[in-house]
Amino acid sequence: MSSRHLGLAIGGLVVFLLLLTSLGSAPQHAFDATLSVWLYDRRPALVSLALLLGWSGSFWGSIPIAITAGWLLRRLGRIAWPGLPLLVLASWCLNGVIKLLVHRPRPTLEHLMSVHGPSFPSGHAMAAMTLFGALGWLACQRWPRQRVPILALAALLVLAGGMARLVLGVHYGSDVLAAYGVGTVLLAAYFHIASHIASPTRLRA
Repeated sequence: MSSRHLGLAIGGLVVFLLLLTSLGSAPQHAFDATLSVWLYDRRPALVSLALLLGWSGSFWGSIPIAITAGWLLRRLGRIAWPGLPLLVLASWCLNGVIKLLVHRPRPTLEHLMSVHGPSFPSGHAMAAMTLFGALGWLACQRWPRQRVPILALAALLVLAGGMARLVLGVHYGSDVLAAYGVGTVLLAAYFHIASHIASPTRLRA
């Protein structure tokens, strides 16, 4: 693994471990409470937008998006198809394992959508990080001259996907940040694999 990919993986892992080991601490409780006050919102328009973003980050939303996008970008090689859908599927599988091991209860706020299972880390935020992070990178390979707007849009979708979970009251802020951390580790592995897979177009990460 290159130093760049290794650094990305280590950074994501450190973020996740710091949040995991601080669960239940006063600083983390204060952080989560502050974000909930800022973002938890029952206004219909905002809730509707959060629900839409929630669908795109759900299992039944992110997997079809990954399959469709991966197929459309298949000329980039196996890293796009079947690589992209496999990455998002791996994200959901790993998320499920971590949730079962940690088993953190959901926030006590009224949930503005139906949810089930433990809270840590957020599956939707983790899927948003892997899906839109990888998709943004793939799109930059396909349209390199549009790199800046593509990366900006990908970052916005990742951020919005996580924040939507706080608007709906179904996750803590630390759940979302931990998901971003694990998602970053998966992206580092994805980029590393991409650098070793032969493809019609040379890919760089």
